[in-house]
Amino acid sequence: MAAPKTKPYSKKLKEAMNQKSEILSKAQALWEVGMTETAQPLWLSAANYEEHIAPILDALGRELEGAVHRISAASCYEKAGDPSKAVNLYRAALAGPLRDDTRQEVEDMLSACLVALNP
Repeated sequence: MAAPKTKPYSKKLKEAMNQKSEILSKAQALWEVGMTETAQPLWLSAANYEEHIAPILDALGRELEGAVHRISAASCYEKAGDPSKAVNLYRAALAGPLRDDTRQEVEDMLSACLVALNP
């Protein structure tokens, strides 16, 4: 059976990915210098972009890429202090296709998030 064909990125998707990358870079830079409160709205914005991008990639036949963007969204929500949304997205990523090593890493991230929800 032939592998399903993937479709190219649309101009709109490329723009969203570029905007997300800029926001993510700013959030990471602020986070690294200890400005976590200033970074929080940027993490949330990046997470929203990632959540928007993931299903578009799925629709283009790029499910593995979609899963990676869900993992990124979960990580952003976690850094923004919203472990509940992070848990949901880690679980969504685990429901899709992942490499074995990535799957184990996501399971570990999910476990850490669940601990944070139930101290």
